[in-house]
Amino acid sequence: MEPIENLKTLLYQRELDAVVICKPLNIFYFSGALVNGVLILTTGENYLFIRRPKERPLKLKSNVKSIYFDSLKELSQHLNIPVRKAGFELDSIPCSLIKRLSETLGVSDILDVTHDIRMIRMVKTPFEIEKISEAGKIVSKVFENVPKIFKDGMSERDLLIELEYISKKEGNIGFYRMHSFGNEASFSHILQGESALISSYLDAPTGGPGISNAFPQGASLKKIEKNKPFTIDVMVNFDGYLADATRTFVWGKVDEGVENAWQRLYEIFLRVEADLTPGSIPENIYQKTLELAHSLGVEHIFMGPGKDKVKFIGHGLGLEVDEYPFIAKGFKIPLNVNSVVAIEPKFISDEFGILGLEDTFIITDNGPVSVINFPRDIFKL
Repeated sequence: MEPIENLKTLLYQRELDAVVICKPLNIFYFSGALVNGVLILTTGENYLFIRRPKERPLKLKSNVKSIYFDSLKELSQHLNIPVRKAGFELDSIPCSLIKRLSETLGVSDILDVTHDIRMIRMVKTPFEIEKISEAGKIVSKVFENVPKIFKDGMSERDLLIELEYISKKEGNIGFYRMHSFGNEASFSHILQGESALISSYLDAPTGGPGISNAFPQGASLKKIEKNKPFTIDVMVNFDGYLADATRTFVWGKVDEGVENAWQRLYEIFLRVEADLTPGSIPENIYQKTLELAHSLGVEHIFMGPGKDKVKFIGHGLGLEVDEYPFIAKGFKIPLNVNSVVAIEPKFISDEFGILGLEDTFIITDNGPVSVINFPRDIFKL
């Protein structure tokens, strides 16, 4: 069933007159076009009202009727039914826009359909899985190029620039969208030593100083040192869809302390991977992982520095970085076949800086399948 038909079932389940979609990424998901406009689903027609662009050819899905407009007041003229009870994306759309649309359409009863939309988007179509898999191939190529381009004297930022260039030549669009308000993502966090100890406003286990207070996260101008691990956390967007992965590298030797910590990190990763099966409850996976980290004696360095530890070990991926499901406390929705999730255990310590491992997985009937094809061990340069 097409995603838009899944959404239309809400009209009947919630006894709605319409579902009103304003978030451009959701409009794209359901209609096939990324526009400035409003998608309105009714029990009859599906209308895509387009403010911009008016002069660009659009490939819309066959079950969507397009109408160009200049003022929101025009919308009600094209609807052939009264709209009293409507669903809106209350977590994503400005209150002022919801107010204007409600007044224009005559809506008196507003329901939040955010969760419903996120549930639909959680289960990927074959088309989406293909795009995410292609993004994973680009991520793998980025990692493959690290030993080819790394050289003495490189800073974290230098390496990032070279790898991002490679990713874009391979097809990375270079935009990384996030659902959560106030969160922003970049191509890569490349961090070593004290850089990894600096957290940021981003809800992620890694932060980094960055190069500007206007975007204080990610790689800095600090030169990469010998015999000290560093992580490369890479995000790639292929045709709108994301893959996310992390690998740990060392220029030189790996000392015994780092190797011992790595074995604990890898044990955690494998335990989580084994639990990524249809029907598993993410909250239970998360709790078991915390218990394992405690038993291994690494809970104090697990998933972020000090008070800025994150409260998840995995997140969904698709058009956005932070889609359902979350491997986190409180997320009790069972894992579904064709859901996509990135698992990212990380250690951050004063002793060695950072160790990290992350893959993007597709949940299948036969268990998780990674879209990343690059060795998981610490890679020695």
